[in-house]
Amino acid sequence: MFIAIFWFVIYQISGINIANKNILCFLTSYLLEIILSIDNIFIWFLVFKWFEIPIIYQKKVLLCGLLVGLVLRLICSFFGVFLLSKYHWILYFFSMLFILISLKTLFIPSKIEDKQNIRLSWAYKIFRITNDTDCKNFFLKINNKIFFTPLFLSLIFIEFSDIIFSIDSIPAVFAITQNLFIILMSNIFSVLTLRSMYAFIAPMINKFPMIEYALSLILMFIGFKILFEKFITISTFLTFSMILIILIITFVINIISTKKK
Repeated sequence: MFIAIFWFVIYQISGINIANKNILCFLTSYLLEIILSIDNIFIWFLVFKWFEIPIIYQKKVLLCGLLVGLVLRLICSFFGVFLLSKYHWILYFFSMLFILISLKTLFIPSKIEDKQNIRLSWAYKIFRITNDTDCKNFFLKINNKIFFTPLFLSLIFIEFSDIIFSIDSIPAVFAITQNLFIILMSNIFSVLTLRSMYAFIAPMINKFPMIEYALSLILMFIGFKILFEKFITISTFLTFSMILIILIITFVINIISTKKK
């Protein structure tokens, strides 16, 4: 509907050729945003799994984070390239963090109690945190003091991941068009689409216990991709293919192991 209205308005103002050109730029920018940001879906799932957020509350986090995510992406549209040029080492720091987390998940399985202590230890030093992972609120009032919940921490992590991955996608869109309206609209619709895609994919992912290992491998791949970006050029198609291959292999192994039981 939006595309039709957008095309019609431009057609009335500038003619059919300009309208077709702008619609093509929008569709290309939108699809590019989706493809380059597809990693976010797996990061979100990993964050929710790490903080043990129930599915019924995950939708609330994504919904509340929608407006924040849009604002952050708009800010990145203006300042992302400048920030990356000045502090490019930030990407390398997070790539190493991704790799370390994935290695720990793969080779050092932890009990749930240990994961809770590890994941919240740094937060206790900064905020007052409650251990209630089944709480539907971002804040709790205990003894007249405000406490943050794991739901709030998951929101912070997810929005921060949006910033990190938009640094790659937004500059790529600038290579297609410099029309600010098209850039902003493609960002808005890509964020909405990603949220909808997660709602569809997440319930299926939960049916596969081994998905944690697949997500760890994907996270490791993303980390190495960022770490060695100056030495090895990994195309978007290859990135998407690797994610798909890892998921398919894991699902097949999971099905085979389930049948044997």
